[in-house]
Amino acid sequence: MKNIKEIRPLLSAIYCINRLGSKDEDIEKICNYAFKRLMDCNTNLLALGCIGRIKEDAMKEIMQLLKEETKYIGE
Repeated sequence: MKNIKEIRPLLSAIYCINRLGSKDEDIEKICNYAFKRLMDCNTNLLALGCIGRIKEDAMKEIMQLLKEETKYIGE
C-alpha cells in the first residue's frame, strides 16, 4: 500500500460512520480485525466516542480528521 499512514484515520472514519449509522455487523468485525492485526490496538476508544451521538453530528469531526490526516476530499 502506497500511503499506509492513512490506514488509521480511514478505518476510524469507517468504523464510526458504521457505528453511528446502520451498524453493519460485518463492517464492524472487519474494522475490529484490521485495528487488531494492522495496528495492534482495538476500537474501544472509538466506540466510547460514539456513545450518545448520531451520524449527522459526528460527520463534521470525521471529515476534519480525514482532511487533516489523508488526501480524501469527499463531496
